[in-house]
Amino acid sequence: MKRLKGVLSVLLTLCIILSTAVAVSAGNSVVINTDGSETVQSADSITIDGAKVTLTLDNASVGSTGNAISIINNSAVTLELVGDSTVCGDASAVSCGIYVEAGSSLTVKGGGTLTVTGGKYGAAIGSYGTELNLPEDERIKCGDITIAGGTIYAYGGSRAAAIGSGNHVNGGNITVSGGTVYAFGSDGGAGIGSGYGTSGGAAPVAAVGDYDAGHISISGGTVYAAAFKMDFSKFDYMNPATYDDDAANGITVPDTFAAGIGGGYGASAGDISISGGKVIAVGSCGGAGIGSGRGTSKGSKYDADAFKVNISISGNAEVIAVATDDNRGGTSQGGGAAIGSGRGTHTGGKIDIFGNANVVAVAPPGTYAIGSGSSKNPVNGSYPVSQRITVSDGVTLYAVARGISAVENTAAEFSCGDTIGYDNALTSQTAFLGTREYTVPVNTTSIWANKGEAVTPPSPEDSEKLSIRIDTPKRMAVKFGDGTVYYGGEMKEVAVGEEYTFQMCSVNWENGIYDEDGNGLCGTVVYRMKVVHAKEFIELRKKALNDPSRYTVKGIDIIDNESKMIIINCDTSDFHLETDVNNFFVAYRFHFENGDYNKQTGIKNVVDNPLESLSVNLPLGTTVRCDAYKGYQYIDSADVLVSRNSGEGVYADELLTSVNDYYWNY
Repeated sequence: MKRLKGVLSVLLTLCIILSTAVAVSAGNSVVINTDGSETVQSADSITIDGAKVTLTLDNASVGSTGNAISIINNSAVTLELVGDSTVCGDASAVSCGIYVEAGSSLTVKGGGTLTVTGGKYGAAIGSYGTELNLPEDERIKCGDITIAGGTIYAYGGSRAAAIGSGNHVNGGNITVSGGTVYAFGSDGGAGIGSGYGTSGGAAPVAAVGDYDAGHISISGGTVYAAAFKMDFSKFDYMNPATYDDDAANGITVPDTFAAGIGGGYGASAGDISISGGKVIAVGSCGGAGIGSGRGTSKGSKYDADAFKVNISISGNAEVIAVATDDNRGGTSQGGGAAIGSGRGTHTGGKIDIFGNANVVAVAPPGTYAIGSGSSKNPVNGSYPVSQRITVSDGVTLYAVARGISAVENTAAEFSCGDTIGYDNALTSQTAFLGTREYTVPVNTTSIWANKGEAVTPPSPEDSEKLSIRIDTPKRMAVKFGDGTVYYGGEMKEVAVGEEYTFQMCSVNWENGIYDEDGNGLCGTVVYRMKVVHAKEFIELRKKALNDPSRYTVKGIDIIDNESKMIIINCDTSDFHLETDVNNFFVAYRFHFENGDYNKQTGIKNVVDNPLESLSVNLPLGTTVRCDAYKGYQYIDSADVLVSRNSGEGVYADELLTSVNDYYWNY
């Protein structure tokens, strides 16, 4: 009997040993290489090497030179959170907060809070990166990451995602099934997904789109993800003012060119599936809210075959996706879609929204809320078109855009449920679709949402005539076919659907006017203008997008370059005839080849007194009579055709500049 008790005692001791990981300490660095469990409260670093371990962080503080926590050699780690713990990578060395090597896995659970920060080029949770843009077979790979519980604040290191991959590294498999996650990318890294992929100058090693965000699956929990550090408690996704670079509105580090969830700068979205939970995602400066990062305008730096956007939103998921505008110097540079692709890409990819999903999508001006990003396709210069967009009947949708349809209904494959409708006649802060009432951002021109019961929405079509603002370049005017002349900022009453002809005029510099009594110069090109409502505008825009060689699409304008017709969408809060763009005029500079600035130039009816090295805005297509003087003594005359300069080399067929230089042979 005593012998049996002794045997049982030995077996019990062995069981205790086998159920507890062996932690080998070197200074305050912990190495675990045996299956079991371990609790840590303080360490310089923790390495789990080839073991299946439950690691408990109990109000712990972990930070080191290099990775704070490393999970390597096919390890499988369950991280239990107790209390408030902090894990920091090394900002001065290539490292992660928690490094998960390819082949290894991490699952986060528990009721505690973890604040984790990546090091240089490294994710907070995931993989570190490289300074070099490496060929695919030489790149670091990211292991599997699952978040099932706890509250996590994750901050990516420089050029890294918060959760996912580091600089120049593909994303891995990322799953969120529970807990609360705050994920903030940095310097071109997504909140959740991939780090900085590659900018336009990185080819031929890897072109834009060659890196991607991997596989991202969200089935539960609450996720707040942004491409920059922000305060979500201050962010009003329905107020475009909060999209500005304003710390008071929650944004402290703007312009990172990445998606909230998906691709970093230059990286494609990979596969993104959201089937449950609550998700709020904010992209920055051309990156999508959910989808790909910003691409490039250079076709030679872009890999269309590698670029991938596959987004599925289903189940009972609640999703809010916002893409912020790249607004520099008060001018919009174009944005990424709220759900879809970033700007400078060739497609919005495949987007399927079904089940009982509740989706809100808000895009910058001129960009689809759901679909492709703005700006031309870098491959062939046309506007990008999504491969497939599906929105099913069970979906609760609220998608808004400014200057464009909220949903890209021109996708190659498009399907939208009968319960979803759109209104493209919004002139106020309230929109009605069926019996539902929505508050919409200022300048919104399109809303897609559930129709409800049929009612008649308010519409500006109740008025036959509207006032349109005339925008002109400096020292120019617009002369309409009825002889009336308008200067920049003046308003003209027009009838919706009626065509108007007009010509561009240079004013007399001395008195600032144009008339037919010798003041100013009238252009010879006759343009046409028509103001239409958004429903007609969208149909015309579909046609224009399919023929980019003929049409120019600019936000609320379509320009038919062949017939000189300008079609304007009047269903915005600020519609105008915009002639201060280079389709209508060119700035001419007149010089003398020998650089003698004692000589002057003049243009009949425009400049009464000749000027040295004259620069003046002139109507395109017009032949002007120019005189040359020396000391105000006439010496020569010339007829000059006002046209644009053509580029050189690969840009030979493009009209690139708004300035022409004419040199007198003196």
